[in-house]
Amino acid sequence: MTDKKQPEINKLCSRCVRQCKQLDSIVMLNCPRFQPRPFKSETLKFEQLDLFDKG
Repeated sequence: MTDKKQPEINKLCSRCVRQCKQLDSIVMLNCPRFQPRPFKSETLKFEQLDLFDKG
């Protein structure tokens, strides 16, 4: 098993719903496509997806 480290996402992009995430090394002051999440959370947790487990 290879443990691949995921690249760090820009702080502005991490608060956005869209999938066009930029790396942390990119300096972004503003984004015309920025769409904030409708809730306040630092990380996305999809633990509820376990409800649909067919096992």
